[in-house]
Amino acid sequence: MTESDPRILIVSDTHLGALNSNLDEVSLFLNKIIDGKFGDNLQALLILGDFLDLGTTVEKTFYTDKKITNIFAQLLEIKKKIHIIFVPGNHEIPVTSSVTSGNYDEKFKRRKEKFLKKFMNSMVEELFDSNMVCQYILLRKWENESTLLLYDSQDQIYNHPIQTIKINNLDLEENYKCLMLHGYQFESDTMRIFVAPFWKSMLSYQNIEIKEVYNYFWNVVIKEQRKIKPITIEDMKSDLIGLKQLSSEDIDAIFSDLSNLEFNLIKLNMKVMKIWRNTRDSSYYFDGIEEFFEEVECDLSLITHLIYGHSHIMGMSNETINNQNIEITNSGTWQHSNPSYVEILYKGKIILKSLNL
Repeated sequence: MTESDPRILIVSDTHLGALNSNLDEVSLFLNKIIDGKFGDNLQALLILGDFLDLGTTVEKTFYTDKKITNIFAQLLEIKKKIHIIFVPGNHEIPVTSSVTSGNYDEKFKRRKEKFLKKFMNSMVEELFDSNMVCQYILLRKWENESTLLLYDSQDQIYNHPIQTIKINNLDLEENYKCLMLHGYQFESDTMRIFVAPFWKSMLSYQNIEIKEVYNYFWNVVIKEQRKIKPITIEDMKSDLIGLKQLSSEDIDAIFSDLSNLEFNLIKLNMKVMKIWRNTRDSSYYFDGIEEFFEEVECDLSLITHLIYGHSHIMGMSNETINNQNIEITNSGTWQHSNPSYVEILYKGKIILKSLNL
């Protein structure tokens, strides 16, 4: 046993199915796990949300996309050796909440069940057992053992987990408590009220052409900081020939039923999304974390570490929240930047790494 070997790996925001997602890098990373490159002490892989991008057409295409199918096969191979825990993000389930309470927990369990039902009799169902899909994960000392505790809602923390997973050779201190979640919980009321309903509609759309337009604007135009207004349907189709490596005839077929009105309405929605995206930075999420810790139904004053995804802003910092010192880690993203991941080592030491293949 070496103290430098990870006991737990954490990734988030791979966005399988989104344009410009790094499928090759995801596959190479998973191969490192399969080949034992992280050592013999690795016992769990935590996926903190936005693993699949259901705002795109991945729901319809992951059966036929060879790279995505291969990633699922790799994960199933990994599952034979270690635990895989999945925390759905806002690109997998709707995250609209009660306007009055702001509580995402009210709808989470039903949305989790709906997500799993959507992929019944598929590799996704085989990969994610219901009791290994949750909204919150807590790493702590539990019954004298270092343990991952899984929860669907805040009121279950600390004492009513839906699942517990012992992690050997971790040897946590008694006061060590690391909370892990996707991070949509840290968004502002403005986002929850005005932007989240648009995400919800994108997840529920069945029209392939609508999802493809969204995929193009959000994952290419906005994230490459291009102007939205000048782009026409023909501009989009021209770009997608190269991005999707399809013929012009295939691209024309995808958008044969797309009207100018639908296209322009999506552009209008994307302008709102761009404004929202450009207001977010590390301080925006720190404010959200502070508010979350103040308003949650359980007492989070004992939390010593926090790990989340969602923002795509990779980083670590020590912060004071409500007079408590917390080490905060954002796991980064696998899209539009160098992929990153988190290792949890002996004694719960947290290391944030960029992918080096």
